[in-house]
Amino acid sequence: MKTLKWLWVAALLTIGFKLYNLVMAGPRGSDPDDMQSFVGMVLTFALLSAILIVMWAFGRAKIAIAARSDRTKQ
Repeated sequence: MKTLKWLWVAALLTIGFKLYNLVMAGPRGSDPDDMQSFVGMVLTFALLSAILIVMWAFGRAKIAIAARSDRTKQ
């Protein structure tokens, strides 16, 4: 899980730098390949974010179920 968080941060930083470069290049300085790679990075970031949120929710549910079963046993 920690590795995914670091990959998430790295992806966010990469997207930020890529966006900065695209903005500074202006409309005539951007290559269509750069735009495609930027969109791919954003989609990858969204997918990674969705995976992190689902894993976090499963972890919270697991903790809640374990706590509930402990209370029931006692």
